[in-house]
Amino acid sequence: MRDDVLHALADEAAAMSGGCGATAAVWAHSGATSALVASQPELGELVELEHLLGDGPGLAALRSERPVTVPDLARDPRWVRFGREALARGLRGCVAASGQDSGVTAVITVYGLRPGEPGEAAAPFVVSLARQAARLSTLADAEERHLREVRHLRQTMEGRETIEQAKGMLMQALGVDAEQAFAELRRTSQNAHLKLRDVAERLIAREI
Repeated sequence: MRDDVLHALADEAAAMSGGCGATAAVWAHSGATSALVASQPELGELVELEHLLGDGPGLAALRSERPVTVPDLARDPRWVRFGREALARGLRGCVAASGQDSGVTAVITVYGLRPGEPGEAAAPFVVSLARQAARLSTLADAEERHLREVRHLRQTMEGRETIEQAKGMLMQALGVDAEQAFAELRRTSQNAHLKLRDVAERLIAREI
């Protein structure tokens, strides 16, 4: 879900700022990259190169928390190797910006095919999208955690229902109370090295 949102923002960043493509990267404040999307595969390669080199327009925007505009990647003395790789992909200019929200930082970099594109005029728009990317990434993470919790709760409830059903079968078959039936299930679980729910499921299926 988060990657879909970031893809949409990368596409919007390129389309609305006069660029030919864009990347969106998200970092947790622990420093690890948690997501990376690119409107074109070769642009994703440039972000990976930045990480390999430990520097580049996107990382500079991340560290300075200010937009970085590169009028001509082929001539910028700050990132010579990065510039060569960008030029090999037909790229000449870029604008990178970062945005933060709730422990997450997003960096969006927009690339152009000609020197001066997208240009400084696009920087405020890219900053706005980077902040939006960070915010939406935070919301997407929260929703994913909620869905995992719901799935876990559902599995727990289903497991309890299965165990209760198996207990009822043992109570009827052995003429014991609920506590004794549960003790029997637990003993079988330990002896067979199986989870209690697995023992209950096999009992219900008449496999034990």
